Amino acid sequence: MKNIIKIFLVTLLTFTSQLNAQNYDFPKNPKPGKCYEQCFDYDKKFEWKEVDCDKLATQKNEKTNEELIKCEQEKIKMEKYQEKLKTLGYDIDITGCVDNKTIIAHHKYLKQRKKDERRKRKARSE
Repeated sequence: MKNIIKIFLVTLLTFTSQLNAQNYDFPKNPKPGKCYEQCFDYDKKFEWKEVDCDKLATQKNEKTNEELIKCEQEKIKMEKYQEKLKTLGYDIDITGCVDNKTIIAHHKYLKQRKKDERRKRKARSE
């Protein structure tokens, strides 16, 4: 009987932890027929923006050399940011692409930075 209860509790905890995991691969409440684009800004939280679907269809054409260079520069910038987050102790992979681990670490970093700024302001006012 005790073994059955233990198995039930382990199963319950496993499913509960999986339900609480947040996924940033898709917008929270997407509308059918609408197109969305990931918007990552280093000073703001990650968000999805609604865009014109025709615009996305035209963007999939071949890119010019300037656009390819810009994409490579953005990838290098993201790799440096991911390295910074990793040195701060966040568990992420340095890929140069925005993935779920990077977004979660980014949100935690912004929250911690905001908390540190409040502490500094409070210390100055005292």
